[in-house]
Parts: sequence; C-alpha cells; structure tokens
Amino acid sequence: MENNLKKGEVFIEEIFTASIEKVFEAWTDPEKLMKWYAPDGCTIHFKKIEIEKGGKYHSCISNPQYGDCWCIGEYKEVIPHSKIIFTMINADENGNPVNPVEIGMDSDWPGETLVTVTLSEENGKTKLQLHQTVSQELAQKTGAYPSWLQMLNNMQTLITKS
Repeated sequence: MENNLKKGEVFIEEIFTASIEKVFEAWTDPEKLMKWYAPDGCTIHFKKIEIEKGGKYHSCISNPQYGDCWCIGEYKEVIPHSKIIFTMINADENGNPVNPVEIGMDSDWPGETLVTVTLSEENGKTKLQLHQTVSQELAQKTGAYPSWLQMLNNMQTLITKS
C-alpha cells in the first residue's frame, strides 16, 4: 500500500457501501457537496466553485455557535473516480487570505493546508482515504478532525439514500 503519510498528519480511512462513481460525484457535484460538506449543525454555501484542475473555490461554513468560517482554495488535481487534491486557506468574505489566529483559531494552525482524497474500489465498495497537511493531534484539539468524521458520515448517509 502506498504510504505518503507524513508523521502526525490527519489521516482518515472510510469504506462506503456505494460505487466509486457515487462517492466521486458526492465530492465533485456542488449540489451534493452542499448537502454534506459541513459539520453537524452547520451549513455551507459557495460564492464560487470550479471543481477541475486549477479551479478555485470560495466557501463559507456557517456555525450557529461560532459564526461564519470562510475558506478559499484551489483544486490541484481532479482525476475522475480516483483522486482529488485541493488547498484550504482561511479567508474573509471577500476571498482574501487571513491569519488563522485573527479569526480565533489555534496559533499552530497553518494558514494553508493540502487535502488529498483518494478513492479505490474494494469488493464492490469504495475505500476513501483522506490526508490533510496538519497535525492530527492539532486537528483533534481544534475540532477539525471530528468535523471531517461528521462530514464523511453525512456523505455516507447522502449517497446510500440516492
């Protein structure tokens, strides 16, 4: 098994009881993305989203408890039914990068992270592996890690219904 995992980075592996096409579509269809890509109790909307290599996005996750969290990024790679790589940069409503500390985040949180999602077919199911270039310990402490788990669980629910 390929292991490009840096020590301490976020790594999550999930098995989906759905085809690789359905899982990939959940990541690349903006309508579907809006239904699952936010932690429990939150909503997401996109000011801009172009899911293709070199495409950019500008999103906002609204949390009733903590307010709005804006993010920008770029899709570095989009390989159908196989891999999606994108950057995540904390931003303001106008799409300007901001220092994570200025918006109340942990001082160790990096201004930019890279997320790599790889998909593979296993016995009619889909194995999803997610890497994010931030310490898993920090991601657990800040809530980013449990947020990924909630979002992937919401995606599982969405695609098993469709």
